Amino acid sequence: MQEVVHVNDQLSSNDLFEAFKLQLAKDFQQSNFEADFIKDLKPDYTYILEKIVHELQRSEKRADADLLQLLYRIDISESQLQRYLRRNTNKNYLMTIAELIIKRVLQKVVTRHFYKRSENP
Repeated sequence: MQEVVHVNDQLSSNDLFEAFKLQLAKDFQQSNFEADFIKDLKPDYTYILEKIVHELQRSEKRADADLLQLLYRIDISESQLQRYLRRNTNKNYLMTIAELIIKRVLQKVVTRHFYKRSENP
């Protein structure tokens, strides 16, 4: 629960949230997924999680290669996914993937933001 609060805090920063949406859209588009839903996202973890799960469900019938491409593009390894799935056995597979996507994309955005600020004090 504390982790969700922390993610919501980061998403509440307008700069970070806009960068998060841009990065998420880029990753989805370059992995052959629809990204139209991203422009209407609200800076709320649960809301974003539901929207990503919905998009993954819509695309579930497609080739697994697209999902693997998305995970590769976002930088989520197969071993990382397997560990996370083992620790979260009570969660839906796609929800687990969506959680990892949000956390990793946000991590990339926050890291870039931090280094950008440290270069330009």
